[in-house]
Order: sequence, then C-alpha cells, then structure tokens
Amino acid sequence: MNVDNKILEKFILDAGLITKEQFKKALDKAKKTKRKVGDVLILNGLVSEDDLNKLIAYILGIPFVNLEKEIIPHEILKIIPEPIARSHNIIAFRKEGNNLEVAMLDPEDLRTIEFIKKKSS
Repeated sequence: MNVDNKILEKFILDAGLITKEQFKKALDKAKKTKRKVGDVLILNGLVSEDDLNKLIAYILGIPFVNLEKEIIPHEILKIIPEPIARSHNIIAFRKEGNNLEVAMLDPEDLRTIEFIKKKSS
C-alpha cells in the first residue's frame, strides 16, 4: 500500500506516534537505503507494524482486520485456491449470502480483487 510520505507524516504526527524529527531521520535513512519510510520506522522500533498498517488503512479508507484470533471455517478458506491465496497474500474469512469478506496485504491489487469477485459470484 503506497501512501505519499507527506500524507503519512501528517497522520503519524497527528496520531502522536513519533516526533517530527524522528520522521525526518527515518525519511532520510529511507532515501539513503532505498526503502519505504514505513519500513524504516518499523525496523528502528519507532512504530509497530500493526500501528503502521492500521494508520495506512485509515488513510486509504480501507477497514483494517486482524485475523490472529479468528476461527475461519474450512469451507470459507477453500473459496480462494491456496496457490492464489499464497501468491497474492489474500484470505477469505467470512461469507454472508453473496458477500465474501477477504483480507489482503495489498488492497490495491485490483486484478486479484476482480478475480475473487468473479469466483465468489
């Protein structure tokens, strides 16, 4: 999920997760190492991966779900074939009627979303 660094900075500072100076240092390091600033923030222990993912989901207007404690029925897991689920980091976790809820690491992967929509209808 790509979020512009200026937008990320504004939200991360507004959330009080780090200081402006910490963000600037992380941004400088990200440029030098050719990494994403979010990765640098996590690697340096300034923010948790969970907090960063929640913030980015909020910025993008996408619901954040944590499936660690969810019990997903086997028949729901089978909706998305395992090779596709693994290669696209996507998992079906709930189905109600014709609505299938999925969690994915890259919610901007529109090709996979379209595939899943066709498969579940």
